[in-house]
Amino acid sequence: MFCGAVILIALETKEFISNLDFSNPMAVSQNQIAKLTGFSRSTVSRALANHPLISAQTKKEVRAAAKKLGYQTNPLVSTLTAQIRKSRISPTVSTLGYITSFPLNLDEHNHWTEFYHGAREQAAELGYGLDVIWRRQPRMTAAKFNGILRARGIRGVIITPLPDAMGHVTMDFSRLAAATVGYPLSKPHIHHCSGWHLQFMSLALRKIMKRGYNRIGYAIFPDADRFASFSYSSRFLLYQSTIPDKQRVPLLVHPQEKRAPTLQEFQAWYLKCQPEVILCTGYVVEEWMAQLGLKAPNDVAYANLSMIDKGGAVSGIFERTRKVGACAVDLVVEQLQQNNLGVPDIPKSIHIEGEWVQGKTL
Repeated sequence: MFCGAVILIALETKEFISNLDFSNPMAVSQNQIAKLTGFSRSTVSRALANHPLISAQTKKEVRAAAKKLGYQTNPLVSTLTAQIRKSRISPTVSTLGYITSFPLNLDEHNHWTEFYHGAREQAAELGYGLDVIWRRQPRMTAAKFNGILRARGIRGVIITPLPDAMGHVTMDFSRLAAATVGYPLSKPHIHHCSGWHLQFMSLALRKIMKRGYNRIGYAIFPDADRFASFSYSSRFLLYQSTIPDKQRVPLLVHPQEKRAPTLQEFQAWYLKCQPEVILCTGYVVEEWMAQLGLKAPNDVAYANLSMIDKGGAVSGIFERTRKVGACAVDLVVEQLQQNNLGVPDIPKSIHIEGEWVQGKTL
């Protein structure tokens, strides 16, 4: 079977090459670039591929010559090469680092473990292993941590959310392809993938209003809002600016608060404001409602903006958390394949859309 696959690829490659238009005067070859620069053909090829072993000066000279000659990478050749690589059956060839700021208990079922499972599954799909490394374990220093990455041959890392929103990480990024999962770092600015929290709130509000509810309350937890770059509260406040005053329900606490609300504060807020629907992130409000004897949707409707499962009775937004973890792996592998190591000049920010789950609480 393997020999047949190789023969088929060879035949497809021969047919593909025979169909290329080599008469185009703009089809500059790498050999021409090599002659102009004085470098070997292999050096030119590596420089154009941004290989880490080629010096920055050599890359600069090669790219300048390529631009002067009008050299362009043929996207069809690149696509064929990628297909050939993908068709090969090979064992895991490298390992990515999954960097956490706290111990990861895989027996639990939460956002952190779902990020990990999504990242692990995608890494395996692409032929990579995934090592969990606890960055803040006792007696861990920056030098020791960087040494661990080097000793394990890790060149790509996925950094999980830090204890503080928009925190920073001190490590040697110069030899790494990196991306954060969940939330961006304040420093350094690297690629990141997260849920699209603004879309979560927009979708939830649209679904709730479509069902005829007017007084919608947001039981805000400032930490979650801060981690989401205030996307939840800003979208909710924008919505409130478009409705009559009598329909506006004050936020449970101010977004700038640096503490979580208490059960007593939630109870007082509910009794005073009498919302028809309660929006929240996480599962604490659901527990509080049970303690207060409030049943959804009979007493008050309820929707969760950050659900990690979609098969239960609760209405709300399914975050697709595993897709976020997988997306972070894609960002790292893309950099590795292009040999783009270090802090990027322009970081990419990718947001995964949430899915509305109707449930029975609305």
